[in-house]
Amino acid sequence: MSAGHPISSSDPVLEPFIGWSSSMRWKEVPAATRRLLKIELLDYLGGAIAGRAVVGMPPWLQVLIDNGGREDAHVLGGPAVPANIAALCNGYFGHVLEFDDTHDAATLHAGSAPIPAAMAAAGRRGCTSGEEFCEAVLLGIELTCRLGVATRLNLVKGGWIYGALLGHFGATLAAGYLLNRDPAALRNAFGIAYCLVCGNHQSTRESAPTKHVQPGFAASNAILANLMGAKGLDGVKQPVSGEDGLARVYLHELFDPAVATGDLGSRFETDRLSFKPYPTCRFTHPGISAALQLRKKLEGRFSSVEKLEIIVGPLAYDVVGRPEPTRLSPSTRMHAQFSLQWTVANVLLHGELTPRQLVEETPPQPATRALIELMECKVIANAADRDIGGCTLRAHGSFGVLEVSGDHARGHPDNPLSDAELLQKFHANTALAGLDEPASTALANELMEIDTQVDVVPLLTRLGRIGPQATRSS
Repeated sequence: MSAGHPISSSDPVLEPFIGWSSSMRWKEVPAATRRLLKIELLDYLGGAIAGRAVVGMPPWLQVLIDNGGREDAHVLGGPAVPANIAALCNGYFGHVLEFDDTHDAATLHAGSAPIPAAMAAAGRRGCTSGEEFCEAVLLGIELTCRLGVATRLNLVKGGWIYGALLGHFGATLAAGYLLNRDPAALRNAFGIAYCLVCGNHQSTRESAPTKHVQPGFAASNAILANLMGAKGLDGVKQPVSGEDGLARVYLHELFDPAVATGDLGSRFETDRLSFKPYPTCRFTHPGISAALQLRKKLEGRFSSVEKLEIIVGPLAYDVVGRPEPTRLSPSTRMHAQFSLQWTVANVLLHGELTPRQLVEETPPQPATRALIELMECKVIANAADRDIGGCTLRAHGSFGVLEVSGDHARGHPDNPLSDAELLQKFHANTALAGLDEPASTALANELMEIDTQVDVVPLLTRLGRIGPQATRSS
């Protein structure tokens, strides 16, 4: 760096969030946003409980638990461990089924890093009120989403997974709000977190399990950044806006600071969260919504279908639609979760898409494979290269041409899931961990009233006892 560039003591993008965090009051947040934040916690934790039940405790996570150390915070379905390890484990469980939220315009999973970071920070701190916990999660989600919508670089061209990359900053704010609200320490934590940021799209391309660990890495790094920053490790002062900051190095200067900070505290990107009805990549969801419509029009005439056209935006085409062997005949759960062809075929044949099909239809059954062979995936001309986008499906056959299309998949704030559907999803997820409906209902009620609790740590501790127990080796 040349000597002619003086360095400010703060980052003009992050400093407003530090200021907002010092003045935030939960009761001053609009009632609709407060309610949505609690739905977000309900939805995330339901998916995380299910993720823990489905994948168990992989040896590569167990080895971290076996290292021992402080008993700060609980792993879901497991023991109390150091806060950074709890954050990593719970971040993985919350994302592994691809059932957690999205912010469709920011093209990221908003809560996947801030929520496990806040859970771990609350455990490390001890007594934490429900209002404080909700404030921390809201701060983290807002920062993550606002960085996302301010970014004009799409994830394919950049090669980043934004839920992890940008989630490092949201998770750092969420954890820092609970661990140490000193502005100087938080500035250091942001600067340290910038040295640790990660989250790449290559893991998605190769269907590597590391894709689902990346939010956990972000949450864990956020804990470490705050602990070290509070004890005097100086971080860079301009991690986003500096000459070699995130905006230039990672986002190729396709970033608008005014979008990130505009109307902060009065307008909430959290209000624009989407909640997933299906356990697959969000880019498949417009196709699923269209397939449900087309299924009604076909009225069982699948044997008469001669060709199926799937027309989606460029991001959806690249991430889930490009005709590659792992998409046309997925052999693993993750291959299926990132295959537009597989998801559309399953919905056309079964009228639904559930975790059960991720097991029973990988590899695809003969009827599903036959339908996939009729598909051609295309890119919508002149489509925006950000946002999840819509989908058009055309079926050709002896019946002529049937066409359906839609802009917003189910779960989008302009096409939302009902309260009953969200609860049904929660009950189905917790059932995978052995909770009966009365116990699941009690937990749902407790989560929807979490902001009234004097201390959330007992609730977070009880989550560690749901489902199979992980143990440390002797």
